[in-house]
Amino acid sequence: MALDKTNRLSWIYDLYRLGQDAALGKNTSVVYQQILVHIVGGFSAKSGSLVLRDNDGSNRLTIIAGIDLPAGVVGSKVEIGEGVLGWVAKEARALLLNGDVSSDPRFQLRRREGGNSKASNSAICWPLEMEGRVIGAISVNRPGGMTPFTEDDVSQGTAMLNMASLALVNMQLHVDQKQRVEELQQVNRKLEEVHNQLVQSEKMASIGQLAAGVAHEINNPIGYVYSNLGTLEKYVQDVIGMIEQYERAEGAIGDETERAQLRAARERLDIAFLKEDLRALMSESRDGITRVKNIVQNLKDFSHVDASDEWHYSDLHKGLDSTLNIVHNEIKYKADVVKEYGGLPEVECLSSQLNQVFMNLLVNAAHAIEERGTITIRTGALRTGRQNEEVWVEVADTGKGIPPENLNKIFDPFFTTKPIGKGTGLGLSLSYGIVQKHHGRIEVQSDVGKGTTFRVWLPVRQPQGEA
Repeated sequence: MALDKTNRLSWIYDLYRLGQDAALGKNTSVVYQQILVHIVGGFSAKSGSLVLRDNDGSNRLTIIAGIDLPAGVVGSKVEIGEGVLGWVAKEARALLLNGDVSSDPRFQLRRREGGNSKASNSAICWPLEMEGRVIGAISVNRPGGMTPFTEDDVSQGTAMLNMASLALVNMQLHVDQKQRVEELQQVNRKLEEVHNQLVQSEKMASIGQLAAGVAHEINNPIGYVYSNLGTLEKYVQDVIGMIEQYERAEGAIGDETERAQLRAARERLDIAFLKEDLRALMSESRDGITRVKNIVQNLKDFSHVDASDEWHYSDLHKGLDSTLNIVHNEIKYKADVVKEYGGLPEVECLSSQLNQVFMNLLVNAAHAIEERGTITIRTGALRTGRQNEEVWVEVADTGKGIPPENLNKIFDPFFTTKPIGKGTGLGLSLSYGIVQKHHGRIEVQSDVGKGTTFRVWLPVRQPQGEA
């Protein structure tokens, strides 16, 4: 090796700088190649190879850089103990080769290492070590016509390549650190998403409790307004009846002036219109207050605020109708709802939780319809044994459908194909858990572009002791 002391220090510094480039986020394969070029040039060689031990604990080396090697060699594997590089890595000592060593019994040379056994008259291969552990090997080669390497080159190179080992180890540490930082950042982003979704879920749960409480409070004034409206309607009918009796008695008044004044007042007030309009107003008001009363009752039924969270027998059709009223505003602009109810017995369940399942399926069906479509709700019962009876509730839509690759993910927590802000990915996961809690199951069939059908199966009675 022809480098003097000053040039050696400069060479070592340049090698260290190359190793630092990995910390700056540069392409590691490019940096590995630059390190090999730097080493080959420093030893006045023409070609070379660089291999590193795999981090998976196996006895394999990967050729990560090469100069004047056949195509496809870089990136291939070498077993420790195989070939010159594998032998040096196994024995952990430098090797000087001069002349043709193709028949050397120590090696099973393979052409993918470069075919240097005959083409190179001189080569040196050093192990790369760090803290007593071989991390790889490097070789430099001189073709025929160049001055062969000597033992002095081997010993000088051994000392200098300790810095190469340090640079490569530092480089690998930077790469590993960068990878871990990226993994931590990714985990952090997922945790932040989960946190935001849980906060949103908790917020929605709080809103649901608040809505249930508001419904309970509204129910009292709605009750007496409804009652008063009924009484008022009766009074209005009585007053109209009295006016009609006065109209019939008008002809019995002898004073023409009085009759004329009555006719003028009747025409001015348009009594005929008032009688007809009062009846219409009372009827519309009664219908309106009845709708408000039903909405409040449906909200109470949906949240089940009047009952403890205990297992009880419930009419699923009533729960479906209550839920439909709650999500009516979400559905009415997207789909027509068709009910195909079959005969169902009352089911032992937690009705408020099943209403949550129905709501999730109905809202998802509406979201799956891009323009205008149909949501069909079907129910039925099936006796599978003498006492083992099941019921099913089916929600089918004419939406865009679910791609086959997503069908096995739709019940995973936080999985959603909806745009940001449209869904948390918790609806179907929570629904799946509720149905499992009821010892039931959910089936799904979907055709892309045609629609999706969810069918919920539930036992009529819970297993003894479970409820």
